[in-house]
Amino acid sequence: MTRRSLRLSALLAICLMFAALFAAAHISRDVLERLPRLEDEFAYLYQARIFARLQAWVPREEPVKVFWQPFVLQPETTPDGTYRRFGKYIPGWPLALTPGVWMGQPWVVNAFLGMLSVGLVYRLGREVFDEWVGLVAALLLTISPMALILNATLMSHTWAMFCALVFTYSYWRALKQGAGRWRWAALGGVAIGAVIITRPLTAAAIGAPVALHALIALGQSWRRDRRFPRQLFITLAVMAVCSAPVAAIWPLFNQIWVGDWRANTYTLLWEYDRVGFGPGYGLNRGGHSLYWGLRNMQADLTMWFRDLYGFTLTNEAGKFLKENLTYGAGVGISWLPVVIGLLVGWRRGAIWLFFGLLVGVVAAGITYWIGSVVHGGAVYSTRYYYEATFGVCLVAAYGIVAVIRAVRPRGIGLAALGIAVVLSVGVYTPARLREPLPPNWKTGLYGFNKVSRAQLEKVDLMRLALGRRNAPVLIVVLRSPVKGVEDNWRDYGATLAVTDPYLDSDIIVARVFEAEDAPEVVRRFPGRLVLYQIGEQLYSSVEEALTKAAG
Repeated sequence: MTRRSLRLSALLAICLMFAALFAAAHISRDVLERLPRLEDEFAYLYQARIFARLQAWVPREEPVKVFWQPFVLQPETTPDGTYRRFGKYIPGWPLALTPGVWMGQPWVVNAFLGMLSVGLVYRLGREVFDEWVGLVAALLLTISPMALILNATLMSHTWAMFCALVFTYSYWRALKQGAGRWRWAALGGVAIGAVIITRPLTAAAIGAPVALHALIALGQSWRRDRRFPRQLFITLAVMAVCSAPVAAIWPLFNQIWVGDWRANTYTLLWEYDRVGFGPGYGLNRGGHSLYWGLRNMQADLTMWFRDLYGFTLTNEAGKFLKENLTYGAGVGISWLPVVIGLLVGWRRGAIWLFFGLLVGVVAAGITYWIGSVVHGGAVYSTRYYYEATFGVCLVAAYGIVAVIRAVRPRGIGLAALGIAVVLSVGVYTPARLREPLPPNWKTGLYGFNKVSRAQLEKVDLMRLALGRRNAPVLIVVLRSPVKGVEDNWRDYGATLAVTDPYLDSDIIVARVFEAEDAPEVVRRFPGRLVLYQIGEQLYSSVEEALTKAAG
């Protein structure tokens, strides 16, 4: 490695970091409109807004349905008699999202974390292998359609992957570093603790291969030196000890929220939402089983083969392989460079450590009742596997660099990689963003779940029409007078998304449903322009709403 090549690779890695940042900014603005789309995102944002006020929960007196938000809880039993409203998820990601709420730009957090992940995977690849493996790994992470999508959302996966990456990098540095190993061990402990309080099943999946690698390192050191590897053992112990205070945040908030540090807040919403097998786990008849877990895995891996790097066959080629060779992995061939990396690097322990991260998350996913692919589509890609993406990128990069170095002239290999990257970014990803999603979202992620800025624009148009351009708004949702027409929160998803937990935002949505209950709610918010909503339509009065909705 020359100093000149190192400077060049570092400069290119910085360019990739900014490319990742700009891509996340573009997709979050132009595709997702910087609004939550999935119920998970609503709950994360809701809780982050509470944390932004330096509180853990919001006190409430009214039933949960009135100022309801997706995946927000309000237990009927409380430790002190006060109703407490909070998001159902454990606190790791909402805490990390809080700075974005303070800035008024929550989307920035994942975009910035995606940028840092690209730089850190370059650094890890450079130190474990060489600078060009690190650079190609950074390139693969930058162009990954899975990363491009998730970095633009408010989901927890980008944060969890970044923490898993910091944990793995710190572990590697702690193994190799002299006097500084204790600092790296402490940082690694904090990082895996952050994964635990964000996605605990993922933390177990990421921690298992690292723990196995550490046990092998202990055994090799013992066999080589014929004495107990005291320093290595203490290093690993420091990592474990430093993870404990961070991991303790999870039971601490359980105690604050529901008065039971052992509680599973997921089951407060859905009793069946648990990890494991048997009756009471998941929605399938008889509960979750290995059969359903493997079925979910097959569906998720088929999508993962496409979305990992956007490397695919044509549909015709995929059909031919299925019909003639019983090939059932779809058109995705993003697995190919990973396999090459395993074949050429099988003697290197680091290759198996990084690939083990993928094995861990896939195995962990089998134990959960639902996969990333639901009803034949994966809205935010194979997100349950995302936290292992940096490891897979390193394995694939090792294989790609080995092939480029083996082929003469090298320009052929570089050209092939360049063409694959251009096709992924310029053809696959734009099509993936518009790929129809179940049950009936024909425009893909554009306007997915009906949540759209157009819903906010309707409110502004009503303000203008009623001569109250700058007035804060209360939207009272009523039940349709037409028999059989059910309320759908997606009809007002955007206005729901901007409703603050403390009910002091510019727009507040109240799901009253019954017209006779509306005046009581309206009296709570004097000075606001009151609009009434049935279905997708806004009205200026109860009478207008009921009359026009019935007609």
